[in-house]
Amino acid sequence: MTQVRTALAGQQLRGLMSTMSDPYAPHHSFVSVAAREPQLWRVGLVVFGFEVIFGLAPDIMLTFLSGSGAREAYIEGTSAFGTLAQFFTFGIGALGLVMLLNLVHGRGFWSLIGPADAAWRDMVAATWVVVLVLLAQELLPPWYDLSSAQMPRPLAAWLLLIPVTLLALLVQVGTEEMLFRGYLQQQFACLSDKRWVWMGVPSVMFGVLHYWNGNGAAEGFMWALWATMLGVACADLTARSGNLGAAVGLHLANNAFAILLYGISGWSGTGVALFLFPYEDPATYSDGISALVTPFILLQIAGQMLSLLVMWLAARLAIRR
Repeated sequence: MTQVRTALAGQQLRGLMSTMSDPYAPHHSFVSVAAREPQLWRVGLVVFGFEVIFGLAPDIMLTFLSGSGAREAYIEGTSAFGTLAQFFTFGIGALGLVMLLNLVHGRGFWSLIGPADAAWRDMVAATWVVVLVLLAQELLPPWYDLSSAQMPRPLAAWLLLIPVTLLALLVQVGTEEMLFRGYLQQQFACLSDKRWVWMGVPSVMFGVLHYWNGNGAAEGFMWALWATMLGVACADLTARSGNLGAAVGLHLANNAFAILLYGISGWSGTGVALFLFPYEDPATYSDGISALVTPFILLQIAGQMLSLLVMWLAARLAIRR
């Protein structure tokens, strides 16, 4: 018995020393499953197929909605039903990705996630700690001026919406993490051991897709920069932990705060917000790229990057990596 305990202690010590000397040691086992079929043409085929399925997903969802009212609410995304249905639509993309993964690479869902127990543990830990960080940021100055905002629903009804909203967001962020930090990170890591390849390229791809969330060049660039750096943070957490749990947790907590607290009346994706500000014409935010050098925008970008840095460090602390 003593010899067994000594052997186990030795294994734990070697594992700790390995992690200390190479913080990305868990990444090696996470990406090894992709080494069987690493060809770049397979990656291109999966990405192309996913984009086709994802593009068709809204039309597929509409076929399951009965009545013009439900379809209109889904398209507008300004009600609780419409907002949540839009997020659940990401599940169609997730199913398509798993199907393509099986057909092109001969592997399945859990190969993208990593060990189930560790992924669940890291997701819960990262989610809670990032929620606490974001809550602390909300309580600290500067505060939002809520004098013009309205509460579109009673507080009790909003609280009841939180569980289903978190589930819908888990589908959304889970799909994005499976594609960018799961599939693409694994496949690119098999093509090159350079971090700018397996960490940087998927993050930039993720950022570029967010450019169109903005209403103009300046706002689009801010969205793209923020999403790229979020991708880098999630890629780092995935490499440190060897699973997608922490990345999903960070992403989930961030998106939950983004849609559950504030929104602009009449804008898509605001159906579960606690506070709604009066409608504004999106053209108000259509500044050109030159606006990026104004002090206000630079300060806003700096604040976003600082907030993301704190969230990343908190998630690392939560998973002890």
